[in-house]
Amino acid sequence: MAPPSSEITPLDYTRYDFKDPETYRVRIPKGLSREVVRRISQIKHEPEWMLEYRLRAYDHFVQRPMPDWGPSLADIDFDAYTYYADPLGEEKPKRSWDDLPADIKNTFERLGIPKAEREFFGGVGAQYDSGTVYHKIREDLAAKGVLFTDTDTAVREHPDIVRKYFGKVIPYNDNKFAALNSAVWSGGSFVYVPPGVDAGIPLQAYFRINAKNVGQFERTLIVADEGAKVHYIEGCGPAGEEILTGEAVTPIEGIQTGQTVLNSDGRTTTVEKTMVRPFDGELVEITPVSLENAFRLTPEHPVLCVRAENVPEFWAGEGVVNDGTRELLGLTPEFVPVGQIVPGDLLHYPINRTEHDVPSFGDAAMALLGYYLSEGCVQMINGCEAVTFTFHLDETEYVEDLSRAIVELTGKTPWVNRQPAKHAQVVGVYSKELFAFCLEHAGKLAGEKRLSKTIMELPPAKQRRLLETYYRGDGNVTQLGDVVIHRVMTISRQVAFQVQELQARQGIFATIFSREPFEETMKDGRTISHRRLYTVHHRLGSDHRTVHRWGDAFLVPVRKVERRPFRGNVYNFHVAGDNNTYLVKGFSVHNCTAPIYSTDSLHAAVVEVVGEPRAKVRYTTVQNWSKNVYNLVTKRAVAYENALVEWVDGNMGSKITMKYPSVYLKGRGARADILSVAFASEGQIIDSGAKAVHSAPDTSSKIVAKSIAIRGGQTSYRGLLHVAPGATGVKAAVRCDALLPDELGRSDTYPYNEIHEEDATITHEAVVGKIGEEQIFYLMSRGLSESDAIHLILMGFLAEFAKELPVDYALELNRLIQLEMTGAVG
Repeated sequence: MAPPSSEITPLDYTRYDFKDPETYRVRIPKGLSREVVRRISQIKHEPEWMLEYRLRAYDHFVQRPMPDWGPSLADIDFDAYTYYADPLGEEKPKRSWDDLPADIKNTFERLGIPKAEREFFGGVGAQYDSGTVYHKIREDLAAKGVLFTDTDTAVREHPDIVRKYFGKVIPYNDNKFAALNSAVWSGGSFVYVPPGVDAGIPLQAYFRINAKNVGQFERTLIVADEGAKVHYIEGCGPAGEEILTGEAVTPIEGIQTGQTVLNSDGRTTTVEKTMVRPFDGELVEITPVSLENAFRLTPEHPVLCVRAENVPEFWAGEGVVNDGTRELLGLTPEFVPVGQIVPGDLLHYPINRTEHDVPSFGDAAMALLGYYLSEGCVQMINGCEAVTFTFHLDETEYVEDLSRAIVELTGKTPWVNRQPAKHAQVVGVYSKELFAFCLEHAGKLAGEKRLSKTIMELPPAKQRRLLETYYRGDGNVTQLGDVVIHRVMTISRQVAFQVQELQARQGIFATIFSREPFEETMKDGRTISHRRLYTVHHRLGSDHRTVHRWGDAFLVPVRKVERRPFRGNVYNFHVAGDNNTYLVKGFSVHNCTAPIYSTDSLHAAVVEVVGEPRAKVRYTTVQNWSKNVYNLVTKRAVAYENALVEWVDGNMGSKITMKYPSVYLKGRGARADILSVAFASEGQIIDSGAKAVHSAPDTSSKIVAKSIAIRGGQTSYRGLLHVAPGATGVKAAVRCDALLPDELGRSDTYPYNEIHEEDATITHEAVVGKIGEEQIFYLMSRGLSESDAIHLILMGFLAEFAKELPVDYALELNRLIQLEMTGAVG
């Protein structure tokens, strides 16, 4: 396919999961009736012909039964939705971003629309729930006669064009959901490209659903007049940022659906959905007084903090202490976009309040684990499991303390091997049970040690004993006047952050800094490589009040704010419950990205495309819906003499999708090219396909459908190829390829071929395949991991689709599938 010459680009509806307060000028109560339909038309000041059309559609919707084929839709309650919610009410869409209400403007600023308008696009449209809030087209395109506006405005300002085409490609009685849309439609895009015009630069439209249980029923009408060309595309924190899970710090790109993380209340919550998107811009890097807790976020990401202007001056200082003040307790942290954070603002660091006691883990077990974390290792000695600890010769007190713990836990007296030449003594015991205990709850190898979830959730009093013995081994104490400085050093990053978290449970905020790895050449010529060393540090007795206790949290000052360019994927996720927050490097942030609700949502759009003689239209959609969405869409095009219509249709996400983009070839020499892709994972049914209806001679069509079903997901190809009587010389090809990476996915094919002319050239092929072990073995033999090998095979399978996408969408598709393969996308 040739590159498009003009584009309209509405991004996918579920890429950003923030939600604004529901402040609407007009909002109709839930439920559907003739009165609701009349009210919608009245609000829009529509002409009488449109009201009559809506009412006929409503009557047909009520009378027409639900489809008895395809996935079950029995759970849809049409009275559970609000069919109209408009933030601007009767005001016209704005022509300047500055004229928008602040909350809506901020929403679309967070989506990057003004920047996109300035730098890339010939026009931009934005829809917020039922209402179009903004529309603007470049003056040079408008001078060519290109019309690009919302459909509501088009009904008022371009009635002749709208009435000529509206409902002609998809009549209201086509199907039940086309009737629903025709009755309650709101918003959508209207595009008209005059004869012979090539816009040459993209147009872009954005759709935003903000409110709970507000269905989206946009109506899109695209008309490319004779010889015109148009292309329509529908369509956090960076990798490496670490999330506190209550057990460890985990890179955000590794967070998976179903995993537990800590929220701003210091409680564990469950991840319901993860998200990824490409980003090209500046990230904001926040460095607090604890240097290793620095983090990066996209500028719009909300961070919980107390603003610097509210902080009393006497709090300034370089020290770190942990006592509270009455003045501080009177302040309330607020969520602020990280791009607005300044040095001196106080970040919210909650204390982990999750607590589960294990009575059998007493003083001896905690003491031993602390010593093991600093000085111990597990090893096989003469084929027997052994646990050993290495101390300095002078640390007799510690050896005796450890020995008592070993005797209490195992009933065995440990052996002690003194090594004067090395100024060391080794304590050891043969015990299969102790060997397994240390492995499970503290790991092995100095750089890979980490405390288990069980240990991290014990009562603080028990954890205090572990910290005491751990600091004996790897720590030191320095006194400077009245100030006592405690330090502990480790090469395990996980242990450093876990110790910081454990100290917070003791009422102490400890800072972390690190020393870069380096190589050292010894006098005898040997080279020693030193790994990165983390120091966890806190001081007691200081008069400075830089860090303050605030209830069950600390408020930690920002030392430095920097902006750095970044191009790549950024990540985000949504958690269960009302407190939709999580902790980045220990600090409270809000989910920044359409809102996700526990109740089902309904999307029933209608798209009508008209390709007049010799016109070229391409419609591309890449949608990644939340798993609570019924995506029931009717999309159809007509192509007249020598026109070309191309559908590039990608479907990921949703609870149920039923979508079959169609082309009716009504003129001699008309062509259709349809490329459809479906990816279904657990809990998803994607019933998609394509239709090509040949009503004129010498027409041609090509349908390629690809699907992947994994982890119990279901995909179906449902297609129609129809050659009408009199449509001679038709050439048509259909190819259906399905891939089942595991034993749980399901793929079905339901092709319908109706051929009424003998000279038609028709080909149809369908292939269902699995990933061969020899393919995986070959790629792994070339150095790839198993998951990377499978991902590479899947992207090769979808390459025909991915190469037709703009680069940002191709990158996002690649990453979404990669995360699905690791269970990281819901």
